[in-house]
Amino acid sequence: MEQFLVIIRGAPASGKTTISRELRNFEKRVVWLKVDNFKDFFSTDVTPEEQKFVDESALATLNYLLDHNFSVVMEKIFYDPFIIPMAVESAKTRGIKVLVYQIKCSLSTLQERDRTRPGIKEGCRKPMGDEKIKDIFEHLEKTDYPGAIILDTERLSLKECVDKISRDLANEK
Repeated sequence: MEQFLVIIRGAPASGKTTISRELRNFEKRVVWLKVDNFKDFFSTDVTPEEQKFVDESALATLNYLLDHNFSVVMEKIFYDPFIIPMAVESAKTRGIKVLVYQIKCSLSTLQERDRTRPGIKEGCRKPMGDEKIKDIFEHLEKTDYPGAIILDTERLSLKECVDKISRDLANEK
């Protein structure tokens, strides 16, 4: 398969991580770049100033991966999507195809998923809470990324989302 960059943007509990994890495949040189994993490098509760460094660290890692012939599935809420055009440009200057996805899902579904996500019952994670989910959801609804392909994770199953991305990549010139 030809090298690619897939960027997935969406609210918490929308399915970003689940879809991204499903797409990774080391044998095919497809890796998952979970931008939020960089937060712990800086602090427990990342400030907006620190978030800039989180995103720039992820961008540097993206460039490294692209330079080493990996395809990348990059996912994050992208509350401030300033890094998306930078990531797109990084791939395009290397002649790598890029697709950006915006996950859509109703607020009530996101809130319910937040309460029942893996790790909640086991005590490994706490729900973000209805108000926090609502704030992020409303912000993302107002800041769609231009040209992003909509993925409706309420209507489509995980397999259907992964299959759609795979088809879109196959059809991308």
